[in-house]
Amino acid sequence: MKALKPEIPTAPTVLPVIIDMQSASGVDCQIIWDDTQILFYPILPCLVEELTIIEKSLELSAETNYVRKSMRRSRALFAAFERGDKRIGVTFQGFLNVMLRALAMAGKTFSVKDLRVSNSKYPDFPEPDFGAMEGFRFSQRELLESALGKNRSGLIGAPTRYGKTTLMVNTLRAFPTLSTVVVAPGVDLVSQLYDDITGPRGIKDREVRIICSGRGRTPSQEPNGITVCSADSLHLCDPGSTELLLADEPHALVTSTRLGVIDGFLKARRYGYGATLKGRFDGRDKLITGIFGPVLAERTYLEAVEEGAICPLNIIMFQIELTPHSLYNRDTAYNELLFQNQEMANLLRRICEEVVPADWQTMIFIKNEAQADMYLETIGTEHTIAMAKKMTKKEREEVNARMKANEIKRCLCTDIYVQGVTFSDARVLINCEAGGNNTTAIQKPGRLAEIRPGKKCGIIIDFEFIRASGYTAKDYEGDQTGALIADSRNRVQAYEEKGYGIYRARTVEETKQIFDSLI
Repeated sequence: MKALKPEIPTAPTVLPVIIDMQSASGVDCQIIWDDTQILFYPILPCLVEELTIIEKSLELSAETNYVRKSMRRSRALFAAFERGDKRIGVTFQGFLNVMLRALAMAGKTFSVKDLRVSNSKYPDFPEPDFGAMEGFRFSQRELLESALGKNRSGLIGAPTRYGKTTLMVNTLRAFPTLSTVVVAPGVDLVSQLYDDITGPRGIKDREVRIICSGRGRTPSQEPNGITVCSADSLHLCDPGSTELLLADEPHALVTSTRLGVIDGFLKARRYGYGATLKGRFDGRDKLITGIFGPVLAERTYLEAVEEGAICPLNIIMFQIELTPHSLYNRDTAYNELLFQNQEMANLLRRICEEVVPADWQTMIFIKNEAQADMYLETIGTEHTIAMAKKMTKKEREEVNARMKANEIKRCLCTDIYVQGVTFSDARVLINCEAGGNNTTAIQKPGRLAEIRPGKKCGIIIDFEFIRASGYTAKDYEGDQTGALIADSRNRVQAYEEKGYGIYRARTVEETKQIFDSLI
């Protein structure tokens, strides 16, 4: 595996104190903890191992006849620089806990010098004003107070529909004097978040600006102003004046292009809020911790169900046997066996007609335009499409409004509806996109977790591809048919880890029996 250049600051911000590392301190490792980064000396093997990831990607190359191939590369999450005769490591500020754990496991002693904002580098970071917070339900206040009380950047985990917006708005209330940036992954999420922050249950007496196509391009200039923007517009904000950075679904911020931008906010306390704090396909989960810090507080799916904050979610896995097809291209395998497969389209039509009640709002997740066209031809063109590539911004807004009003009962959609957008009346989700154990697979079921009158649970119908009877794993070696089987297995694992109810069926009739027993 080829090692890649680390994506971390190249110029340490605390060089004046590195002199402390020139003399022996009586410990195996010295650590300087700053708001932006961590310096450490010496660069011990246990830290090298902890601060290295295996990054995955699907790439086109001449070597593979321009067919997408899964690639794995080792990526260091630290860099080294010379200071005198010392070679000192530098990495992201959020890695303190994992580094200390690695040192302890290796039997190494250490010292930590804390130079964060709350100490000497800047004026003291204010204590959170818990008395200003309001509008909580269930255990939301307990969760947020626990997180904000830890006096450091970090992550706040909660399942979809638990009330993430309430947590973010109350974080704004808890720090009323700070210049703040609120960042979300996509345009639709930014608009919705801005409307929530400025709405009747939002923030009063503070300027709130939005950076979003058609709505605004200028960040707030007020000392305690709030700017809401997308991840791709974050560079338009002033990192030097930002004191608080709140990120909706922080896993979306650790791409190569976005990482350098967010790490430029040297002075900001950072909080990330999400239902999926791990599960990226590319293996960059650890960078979420590096940029933000550890999980400060978390409410699991099962805990939220137990306290009545969200409704239970049940998965019906429709099992389909796949024989080896000698398909050595992953994209071709997915197209022939799922996306452009007439039998799958016929199966979807039967499930929509025979299993799911006609008046239940149902989201059918698909991968691309070609799949949408084929499936629509089979299941009926009266179904609504929600795809960024097939819709203008105005058309998308109109469909969103009709979905929220429950006027649309069947919607074929891509990943634009995986996160952020709320459709309270959605009862069923059918996954015709497949995918593995990643953030998308984990987030899809959460679309159905909102409690509504007469709703016992959310139901997800997914397709589990399995080896055909009489075949072994060896029969699928080198055959990308196995990719669908492996992805199915990983998706089931993700569902199991979350605690969702899982049922299996082999026929439409069995699917209906299970479906009816759940409702």
